[in-house]
Amino acid sequence: MASHRDDTATTSDDADSDNAGPRRGFIRRHRALSAVVGLFATLLLIAGGFAIWLNSSLGDIERVPVTLEDADRPAPSEDGDAINILLLGTDAGSERNTDGRSILQDAASGDWPSGKYRSDATLLVHIPGDRESAVVMSIPRDSYVEVNDERGESTGRNKINSALSLYGPSGAISTVENLTDLRLDHVAMVDWDGFRSITDSLGGITMTTDEGTSEYDGEQALDYVRERYDVEGGDFGRIQRQQNFLRAVMVQTLSRDTLTNPLRLRSTVSSVAQNLAVDDDWSNGDIRSLAVAMRGVRPGDVTFMTVPTQGTDTVPDAGSIVRLDPDGLTSLFEAVSEGGLVEYLDANPDLTLPPSDEVD
Repeated sequence: MASHRDDTATTSDDADSDNAGPRRGFIRRHRALSAVVGLFATLLLIAGGFAIWLNSSLGDIERVPVTLEDADRPAPSEDGDAINILLLGTDAGSERNTDGRSILQDAASGDWPSGKYRSDATLLVHIPGDRESAVVMSIPRDSYVEVNDERGESTGRNKINSALSLYGPSGAISTVENLTDLRLDHVAMVDWDGFRSITDSLGGITMTTDEGTSEYDGEQALDYVRERYDVEGGDFGRIQRQQNFLRAVMVQTLSRDTLTNPLRLRSTVSSVAQNLAVDDDWSNGDIRSLAVAMRGVRPGDVTFMTVPTQGTDTVPDAGSIVRLDPDGLTSLFEAVSEGGLVEYLDANPDLTLPPSDEVD
């Protein structure tokens, strides 16, 4: 698919051009990572072996209020024990963040500053009732969809990343629920400040790409996952890079070298908890229970995919957009709701992340 640029100022990471100076270049580099950090943090918290450290770290996680009426939301899936988690990432407001407040603080306050942040990506994690696997679905940030506000009311069509920017976590939840007709059980958000420290707390990451296997420290990992203009497929290629990095993170965090190193384990979990916010209905007890239930999950049990799309386009009100595939979405999310996701993925292997040595 062709690379594309986002022309909407309030929802794009293109506002700071490549020649805008070192400080803006540094800020721009981090915007592309926010969703990666969110998934990174959530997967670490539910990964096997980390539950032992949760008791001392859960108090550092911010809680986000959800303002949607329960009766107006989709019913739970037929697989009643399954869990759907919405992962949201965003920039830190760059030079517009003049009050010094982070996205976690603003989200937890219940007084969302419309337009202060720009959402980078939206990911949906589906965990079946048996807790033996997970599927991570990336929804391209420029997907052109019906956007709902914090009360669940439609505001018209726009890029999906505008839902969080304009209407906060509840707007993003309602928008994705409207798109998928799935009940989202929980939401997790992240500030990008901890990305390098979390990566470095693991001693760096060993990652394979189509150019071979290399060691990445926090700064190098930032450079890898932020790039989209020089990556085949543009934003679609960047999604694959982000997912490839997350896969490498899971391999390393669940390795013996990490799980048997108490200092590294404690440092990593602490860094994750300090940079994460979740909905106020997701209790510490529920997080601990999920971590324990998924203690046997390994990297091969987690599937990364991108939702079906029809390519890119340009529209007057939003600039460059991604057209989603309506029929493909219906089939995918029906499979999620009805417990048929394994069969769906078997029939649609082109939607899943390829082997590491095939990723740019």
